[in-house]
Amino acid sequence: MLTREYFFWSVCAGTGAEEERVLHYVCKAPGCSEKAASRYGVYCHSHRSRRRRHGAINQEAITKADLSIYRNLVRGRIEKNRDKELWDKLKLMWRAVIDDAQATLEQSRKGQAMPSFKRMTALELVKLSNAVKPEEVIETVLAMYVLHDQEPRKIKSDRAFLTQMVRRVRGLTPLNAGSWTNGSTGKRKVAYKELSPRAVECMGKRLAAVFGAAGVTLARLERQDHEKRLRELTEYHQALDDLQ
Repeated sequence: MLTREYFFWSVCAGTGAEEERVLHYVCKAPGCSEKAASRYGVYCHSHRSRRRRHGAINQEAITKADLSIYRNLVRGRIEKNRDKELWDKLKLMWRAVIDDAQATLEQSRKGQAMPSFKRMTALELVKLSNAVKPEEVIETVLAMYVLHDQEPRKIKSDRAFLTQMVRRVRGLTPLNAGSWTNGSTGKRKVAYKELSPRAVECMGKRLAAVFGAAGVTLARLERQDHEKRLRELTEYHQALDDLQ
């Protein structure tokens, strides 16, 4: 429910003295007292932008460095099970997603009406497949599931998880990035072009549908191995304490 706090301000009509009183609510983000971004909005400009970019108003970006340790765990698990057919099946499922995306783009080129977010999702998937190996996509998505399992506080909601997963997958290719030079520091800056929230959600759900089951399974196996190592370490220290 919206807070009943609000802002009033005056908007002059022409040269007359008559004024229109317009109501805006205060941003509903905890601890924020900024004016809502629009008359019927619930968040200020800053929190609305964060929700759009990261999936939740309190979600921090999952960086490449954050994910690197979990990608290493996934690589180790894959190497340990190199002879299993799961990896080939995942590649075939990814290929099916790309084929479907290409068919969607072909329908769009022929003039078939469709939601813009659907076409945008298909375009991003095809662009990703042309620039990134399937193994990298698989590693990145599975690593996101392991991160979510081992550091659940880093992910604030299901929507935030899908958003961060899409951001990390799109970050595998520089095709989605633009760059500029900071005039004051002279340093080169890179920023990724944003997708619409619906396109992000659609792309995230496609990735989850293909790799979600494998991601959950790998996360469970990694958690079990971690718990086993902790038990062994505890038993070792107990053995040390038993020395006379």
